[in-house]
Amino acid sequence: MTLRAKAMAVSAALLLCACGSGLTGTYEDAMGLTQLRFERGGVVVQSSGLGGVERQLRYEVEGDRIRMRHPDVEGAALVLTRVDADTLSGPLGVTYTRVAD
Repeated sequence: MTLRAKAMAVSAALLLCACGSGLTGTYEDAMGLTQLRFERGGVVVQSSGLGGVERQLRYEVEGDRIRMRHPDVEGAALVLTRVDADTLSGPLGVTYTRVAD
């Protein structure tokens, strides 16, 4: 394999890794009041067992930041920070921990 072919293979692998940087799995707050179920394709389902409410949102990942966009209010978003693979941190110190894949 030539040096050029190796470089192209490495570049393609890095590009595929970057495209797969989405978030999947279910995260829950410490009190169990809210769950966030991240799905492929930039969809997150926010649910609350307290009121039986479920809402589908869109999300984007930029580095360690996850921006969840409100579907009804232009420009409104909830920004979370990825602390590690199993923990997300939200506003006012709310922490979400992975409970399922």
